[in-house]
Amino acid sequence: MRLRNGPERFGLVAKSFHWGMAALVIPLWALGWYMVGQTQDLFWQYELYQLHKSFGFVVFGLALLRLAWRIYDPPPPLPPTMSRLHRLGAHLSHLAFYLLLLGLPVTGFLMSAASPLGIPTVIFETIPVPHPIAPSETAYTLLRWTHYGLAMTLAVVLVAHAGAALHHHFVAKDKVLLRMIPFGR
Repeated sequence: MRLRNGPERFGLVAKSFHWGMAALVIPLWALGWYMVGQTQDLFWQYELYQLHKSFGFVVFGLALLRLAWRIYDPPPPLPPTMSRLHRLGAHLSHLAFYLLLLGLPVTGFLMSAASPLGIPTVIFETIPVPHPIAPSETAYTLLRWTHYGLAMTLAVVLVAHAGAALHHHFVAKDKVLLRMIPFGR
């Protein structure tokens, strides 16, 4: 398998970013829901929040690397049989993914920094990260709702993305899905 994208298929690097991000983001989204509901054991809740924040930093870093790779190695063109509307949808959904994969970690980190609780951020219980803003109930509330809205938007975009990929494979019967499947032909 080629490292770089070809004229009809994604390369190993792009596929690794795609599936690696999915393997991180989907559980991270679920962890976010789970940890917010954990109010009985504060120590456990603290550990979950630190884990969520740690993987949020990983997602942010990988999103930057993925964006740089996409600029360096543009994706193969969409099939000429796709309508203009589907092409626009594909481009807008990818733009949305990049904005969300960068915006969610930023708003989550700033929300933690603005929290009146003043809980430090320590990546994987090893690397302390100074908070860039002071605690503020107003900023915390605004960032919390922004982070929540972005997380809900991510869920919608993910479902639409998966639905579109399945539509291409089973209804349109083109090779759009196969060109991103690891080892797909």
